[in-house]
Parts: sequence; C-alpha cells; structure tokens
Amino acid sequence: MNGRVVETFVCSEFDPVVNTAAGRIRGYKMNDMYTFLGVRYATAERFKQPKPLEPWDDIVDTQDFGLQCPQVPPRIPFDSNLAFPKRYWPQGEDCLTLNVWTTELSETAKKPVMIWLHGGGFGTGSYMELECYDGDNMARYGGVVTVSINHRLNILGYIDLSDYGPEYELSGIAGMEDIVAALKWVRDNIAKFGGDPDNVTIFGESGGGAKVRALMQMGSADGLYHRAIVESGIMRAGDVTPEQEKAAAKERAKIIVDAAGGIEKLTAMPYYGLLGLMEQTGVSSRTFSPVPCTGSYAGEWHNAGFRPETLNIPLIAGSTFQELVPRPKNINDKSALTEEERYAALVAAYGDDAPAIRDEFKKAYPELNLYYASLLDTMVRRPTSAFCVARAAAGGENTWNFMFAFETWYKGGWMSTHADELAFIFHNTEYIGAMYAGESTKKMQDLIFNAWISFARTGDPNYEGMPEWKRVTPDERSCFVFSSSPGNRVAFDEKLVELVRKYRASGFGAPPVSKKND
Repeated sequence: MNGRVVETFVCSEFDPVVNTAAGRIRGYKMNDMYTFLGVRYATAERFKQPKPLEPWDDIVDTQDFGLQCPQVPPRIPFDSNLAFPKRYWPQGEDCLTLNVWTTELSETAKKPVMIWLHGGGFGTGSYMELECYDGDNMARYGGVVTVSINHRLNILGYIDLSDYGPEYELSGIAGMEDIVAALKWVRDNIAKFGGDPDNVTIFGESGGGAKVRALMQMGSADGLYHRAIVESGIMRAGDVTPEQEKAAAKERAKIIVDAAGGIEKLTAMPYYGLLGLMEQTGVSSRTFSPVPCTGSYAGEWHNAGFRPETLNIPLIAGSTFQELVPRPKNINDKSALTEEERYAALVAAYGDDAPAIRDEFKKAYPELNLYYASLLDTMVRRPTSAFCVARAAAGGENTWNFMFAFETWYKGGWMSTHADELAFIFHNTEYIGAMYAGESTKKMQDLIFNAWISFARTGDPNYEGMPEWKRVTPDERSCFVFSSSPGNRVAFDEKLVELVRKYRASGFGAPPVSKKND
C-alpha cells in the first residue's frame, strides 16, 4: 500500500516459517503483521479439476503475489479512476495461490477467518488487482486472519467439456472447484496462522459475490465455511432452467472445440490461442460462468432453489447506491446546484415520472442530495432485495440486507458506485484518496468495518453502539442504509425502485445538467 511506513521487518532463514500440510513456507513480518503471499493451495491441468499438492522438503518462499489467471488484456488503467487504484501482474495458468495476513502464528489464537473472493465476474480480476484488496488492515484492526484467493477464470475455469471425456466432467465449474480446494487448504492449515477453521466467512464483491452464491449452491463446499457476505453480486435472473443452461454451455464448448480442431488441440494451444478462438467464434469471455448440473452445483437460487443445507448459514447481501449507472461528466459541485437544477436532472432522466420519483426519493433518502436520484441503481438493488426476501421465506432466518450510499468529495461529489464500499470494508480508506470525505469517512469506515467483523465473529453484524440492523423477513423487509444518516429502514425504497426500474432496463441514463465544467 502507498504510504505505509516500515518500522520493523523480519525475514530470516527460519522466521517467519510455517509448516503447512504440504511443507514449510516462509513469509515475512513487517511491523506487527505476518504476511504470506502466493501460497500454493493446489495444482491443476488445463480444464481438469484441482489436485492436492505434492509435499516438498525445502522451505518455499511466499513473499510475493502469485500469477493471476490469464484473461482478456485490459484497456487503459480503469479509465484513470482514482477511486479504484489498480495494479497489473504477470499472468499464467499456474495460478492456484492464496495470501494470508495475520498478527499471530499461534494455534491457540482461534481468530475468525475472512476469505476474500475477488471481483471481475467469472472472467477477469485477481486477488491483488485493486489496492484496497490488501488484507493487512482487516487483520490488524479486526483481529481476524485475512485470506484472498486466485483461481481459474473465463474459458479456463468454466467451459463445459464433459462430452469429451470423464477427465473433463467438472470443467464447467473448474474455477469454483479451485475455490473449494482453497477452502480445504484453509481448513487444514489456517490454525497455524492463528485462524479458527471452524469460523470461516466467505465474502466477495461483484463477481466475487456471485462466487459466494455459487459456493452456497455446491455440496462440495459444505462445511468449509460458516458465514457468507455477497456485495453487489446479485443481478437480474434469467428465465432459463438449469438444464437449458447446461445444454447451452455444451453447445458453446462444441463450437470452440470444433474451431480448435479437436479437444487435444484445445488443451495444448497457448492461452492467447484460446482468446483467438473466442474471437473467431463470437463466444465472449464474459459468457463463461459456473455451469449448472455439473458436479455438486445444481444451479442458481432463482431456478434451482435454495439448498436447504445452506439456509442455516448467516448471510449478508447488499449493493451500492449507484452501482453501474453511467454518471454525467459535466457536473462539478453537486452541493452547489440549486433545488431547481437538481430537479431538472430528474426531469432529464425520467420525464413525466420525475415528480413521483422526487417524492419517493425524499421519503427513502431524505439525507441525500436530490440530484443523485437521477443516478439511482435498480439493476442490482431490486434482485438483491428479492434474493434476501426469498431466502428468508425459504427458511434462511439469518439474512441481512444493506445499501451503501456514501458521498465523497471526489469529482465534486461522488455517490457510492460499484465496489466503493471495499476500501471501507478492508479498512483501507486512508490509502484511497478519492474515498476521503473528512471525518465522515472515518465514521463510515468504523461503522461498516465493525459490522463485517462482528458478523465474522458471531454471525450477527450488530455490535454495541451501532444502530440496530434487523434481519430480513417476508413481512418486514429490512435494509440497513450506510449513509450520513445510517440505520435500519423497512421496505423504504420499493416504490422508488419500481418507478426508476423501467428507465434502467431500457438503458436510459441521466443526461448532464451543467453547473460548472469538471
């Protein structure tokens, strides 16, 4: 992390060294934090399920990040977005590694374990891509052991080649089985890093949240985690059945195998040859995701139902205020807009529905600038709320819903968009300048960070001094709003979301209302 000061540093021949089930690994200790990076948890041949590690005799250095899974090359660095400082790293298929941050190497410490699943859908990303993913502050201030995982993505992790031999039976969920293998590594080894293998929380954002959902639908992951958090990982559900999804995945695989000239050539060609095949056949990298009816993965909650085995697991699910709604580029100081100018943004975005949306927005978010109503997300918020209510109705009594709606000063006022909560949840806002909004940043970080830590410790996000966050029930559809007026609200935005939804579904966004140029 930028700005981190080294006061003490230890990395000697035998310190810090941990004897894992497969062999000894050496990390380093900087200040109060033990760090082990790029730790191998399994191996895998292309398209095949992961295998346990072969034991080794020497001490293996684990002091730098491992390879990230090959993926479509990025364009310019995330549109130069200061809210999401990114890092780039060498790629390779030998990418089954994880990172561990802890303040103790004691088997008696029994700290809660928080396992991070990175975003990027099922096609891109890595555990070190965003600076805010670094887990040392979470371990330091939360008293937990933080773990993050790399695994196979896109065509490498989710092409269904089961028609081409039993060795490819699980190819359609290979990336998810990688994560299961990592969870098994945690079960077998994390006690030596101060963690409690019987108190494991899986959490992820966007594609990482979707991976959390998928794990809960996989019998092979049962017993390997005990709490779950889904951040911005639930979007509009399709109408197809799991069987139809399986058939479509097999058809995509056949198109690619045929274009390659056979399964042998597909397994042997360099990764960028696979990219060329996808481009040639018109099969996008984003098309790949876990294939239902594969191994123990039945399918998603909306078409396969909630697995009874996971309904007892405490779960938090939520989203951010704006998510992926495009933001205008010609608005600077949102607070300087007059009330008429704020309302004009609603008229430009919603036409004749603007008066009703204004009224419902003021009821739902009385603390927020009316201008932001023109940028409200429904693509993630609506299905997330539906997911929570459906899970509660199915018997998932320990289900909590949240909305992150925090404004920073970035670009004249920046309302929470996709992944904005991550710096707060990892306790890393001090390293992300665009997240800064004075003392309110620290207060928000303390509030949501401690809720996540409380949840990891006890299975309940509530802690002393926090406004009560109520569970979701079908009759009382609670949601905790993390904003300048934080607290639990019941069915507070349902009318607003329904009014806005038709504009988001059509791709209709908010045209700029200019006060000043950026």
